[in-house]
This record gives sequence, C-alpha cells and structure tokens, in this order.
Amino acid sequence: MGTVSSHKLRDLSKHEAIWQHPDAERLLETDRRTVVVVESGASVEVITGLAAVAVTVIGIDGYRPIVMASVATLLLGIALVTQGGAIASRWRAMLRRFESTRFDRAELIGGIGTEVFGGVVGIVIAILALAGVVPHVMIPVATIVYGAALLLGGAAQPELAILGGKDDSRANAVEASGGIMVLVGIAAGVLGILALLDVGPIVELALIALLCVGGALTFAGGALAARLMGRLA
Repeated sequence: MGTVSSHKLRDLSKHEAIWQHPDAERLLETDRRTVVVVESGASVEVITGLAAVAVTVIGIDGYRPIVMASVATLLLGIALVTQGGAIASRWRAMLRRFESTRFDRAELIGGIGTEVFGGVVGIVIAILALAGVVPHVMIPVATIVYGAALLLGGAAQPELAILGGKDDSRANAVEASGGIMVLVGIAAGVLGILALLDVGPIVELALIALLCVGGALTFAGGALAARLMGRLA
C-alpha cells in the first residue's frame, strides 16, 4: 500500500540563483550602451530630417531656393552620416546582439555603408553648392546620391528592428520605414535625373526630392528611436 509524503514542495522562486555568468553584468552594460548610441543617432536623424523639411518648404515657397536646397542637402548628409556612424561605432556589439537571430549580414553592412558614403558625398556636394560651384548641377546630383542611399539603406531597416527585443507595433513601424525609404529613394533618384536632363524647373524638382528624402529619414529615425526608447524603458 502506498504512502503520501508529508513534506511540502519548496518554492524555488524565493531562492537566489546559484550561478550567474561571470560576464553577465558587462554584457548587459555593453548591450545597453549599444542601444543608447544607436538611439542617439536616430534622434539626431529625426532632428536634422525635420530641419531639412522646413528648409526645403521655405525654398519651395520662393525664398532663395538654391541656398535653401544647398542647406537641406547639407542637413540630410549629416543625418545619414550620424545614423550610419552610430551603428558602425557599435558594430561588434550589434553582431553579438544578432547572434541568436537570423539576419542578412551582407544586406545590413551594405545598407549602413551606403548611407554613410552617401551622406559624406552629399555633405561635400552641399559645401560646393554653397560656395557657388554649379549648384544647378550639384544639387540634382545630390538627390540622386541620396536616392541611392535610401534605396539600399532601406533594406537594412528591418534588421535594425531586432535591436529592440520582442516584436511589437514599434518593430512593425521600423520595418515599414524600410519600405518607405526604398520608395522615396526611387522617387528622389528619378526627380534628380529629370532635373539634370532639364525636364522642368531644376531647383524646384531638386527641392521636392530633398523634401521627400527629409520626410523619409524623419519617419525612419523616429520609428527606430521609439523602438529603442521602449527597449531602454
């Protein structure tokens, strides 16, 4: 005949962990620092994107359109370099973050690298345009460069959503921003080519392209910043 044990089961939740990874604290701090750096880059991208949108609207309204287009080109270049540079500076830590997930490394590297390169080229072009070096050519060329940067950089946005942890609506927003960047990149490239071919008003076409790029970067940066702020909360 069987017997029933009178001993109570222990509540293991009330006991402390008996083992912890020796580098756990350092790894958590590294992970947090990575999120903070990338979130800061995304915030700067939002601010400069909004500033570029405001400047292009002023130019479209007719106030010194060439100067406004040059300033907007400079701001957008800073936005691309800042965001891409923030990610590049924490690249090794990000790779550790991605180890447990499936991601396209070549796509991520290509997208971020293209953004940084496009931003640097755009800044140089903007400075030349502000100096009066054939701005009617330089600014449309910059819109084509930014269009290519967004076209390739947008493909990397869904990979960046992994930084925020579990999937939620903010992760979906980051992924959607990648599609918007691709579409805007195509549109900006087409408008830049039309401006170079003198099909319509050159400066106005370039300003519209820059306005679209500024809006896309603002949305993408805002989505990523919101995603990472949730991670830090």
